[in-house]
Amino acid sequence: MIKRIITAAVLIAIMALGIWFQGWPLRIILLVSMLMSTSEMYRAFRRINYDPVRWSGYVYCVLAVLAQAYYANLTGSLFDSISPAMFALIIGLLLAMTVIIFKGKVAFDSLMSTVFPMLYPGLFFSLIITLQDLNTRTASTLALVLAFFIASVNDTFALFIGLRFGKHRLSPEISPKKSVEGSIAGLISSVVFAMLAPWITGLLAANHPQIAADLAAHPLPPLWAFGVLGLVAGGLSQIGDLVASLVKRHCGIKDFGNIFPGHGGMLDRMDGILFCGVACYVFFKIYGL
Repeated sequence: MIKRIITAAVLIAIMALGIWFQGWPLRIILLVSMLMSTSEMYRAFRRINYDPVRWSGYVYCVLAVLAQAYYANLTGSLFDSISPAMFALIIGLLLAMTVIIFKGKVAFDSLMSTVFPMLYPGLFFSLIITLQDLNTRTASTLALVLAFFIASVNDTFALFIGLRFGKHRLSPEISPKKSVEGSIAGLISSVVFAMLAPWITGLLAANHPQIAADLAAHPLPPLWAFGVLGLVAGGLSQIGDLVASLVKRHCGIKDFGNIFPGHGGMLDRMDGILFCGVACYVFFKIYGL
């Protein structure tokens, strides 16, 4: 447990630095995370003798980050019609399918195991990357904080409340340790955090002219809307954990990796965050931020 807490603290510090600086520092952090997560997923599939075309997935990861980084320079042309994330995904999928077809073999397992990691974790990472390009720095920072930390708060409360009070298994076949009690605690904490973050942002505006100007130009949604976001994002975070567990059970592994003591691999740490990030992406797009 001590290793888990220390590792979590280090990862939170790295996330916080990325959110603070944004731009290329955050893109590089997310690109490295995306490449590592994709590699871990490919490695899991190879354990059950699937044969993914791994290099096409890595090309997609790099293309997704570059497309998002330079999309502003192409406004008025390609990316007015298609988002950078979708553009990169389409190119990646076409590349993977073409390579597999030219092998001349009926290799559906190769196709599935190549394409699936482009969607998850790939596309989900791409959507999180777009959150730093909202209309204002304040909106981007808030969106990134919610994307990264709703899931973390959810995990923390679900873990400790589940250990103390958990009696009813949430999904015993997929993830035997998760409890209904822990899940409910995680959802409640997600709602509270999702409402607390914009409330604090509003308080900071009193002493930070840039935040005040951003909020005046693009007001945030009402707090109740953030509460709904917390509920949806917290629920999706738990779904993300279970989806990752489902893949691990299918591939016969306990963790995707062992790079983080007490946490496993990169995808073990990012599974819930990725699903939470999708909810935040949709939420901020709906409100035109």
